[in-house]
Amino acid sequence: MAVFRLNDRLTGPFALGATGLFLAVSVLFFLPIELPHKVTVPVGLLTLASLWLCPWQITLALLFSAMGDFMGSCSNFLGQMGFFTVSHVFYIWFFAERYLKKVERDRKLSLKAKGYLSMVAFCVISLLLVVFTRIAPLAEAGIISTGVCIYACVISTMLVAALLQRSSLYALGAVLFVFSDFILAWNKFVEPVPYRHYLVLLSYFLAQWLLFIRSTPYRVAPEMRLLRF
Repeated sequence: MAVFRLNDRLTGPFALGATGLFLAVSVLFFLPIELPHKVTVPVGLLTLASLWLCPWQITLALLFSAMGDFMGSCSNFLGQMGFFTVSHVFYIWFFAERYLKKVERDRKLSLKAKGYLSMVAFCVISLLLVVFTRIAPLAEAGIISTGVCIYACVISTMLVAALLQRSSLYALGAVLFVFSDFILAWNKFVEPVPYRHYLVLLSYFLAQWLLFIRSTPYRVAPEMRLLRF
């Protein structure tokens, strides 16, 4: 349930209006315009709109993400990582409640569903192995290295929770979020990534919008349902 109540007839226009503003400020971010902490504006707008459109967990997830963006704009990596960790905890909370309340669970897993779950497990384990063996060892020893490992575990949990929702938009949003953070970490600790600015922020902004718009009552279009399991 959203923090504030919105008339059902206004849901569509409000969601589309928020999307339009979000796209506009996202584009402005890549233009050579000097604005202090401008990276915080796109997700900040989604946070404001979510007060009328999204469950409270999504609102808090977006809020802490915007705070993480602010820390990133201040070159405070530890603060950035900390706020995004809290953000993912609220995403996990939302996905867990949604799964228990709304996602139908078959008593017997089909072979196709088992294959899907095996693929999810393989991808997440592979991701964590790369983080623990290639990224974390190159991070500054101590709180930064430990924080990277903790953050990797939390965002991986968020990814699994999103992939269990049987929603293509939630799944794509979570995958893009992980991709964005992976490129950011690889560039920071391992080696420079070409076009990292665009790879990180375009995937991040799209990820946040997908998670936002899917959690609203408004439906952009009938989405493909993922496997039953």
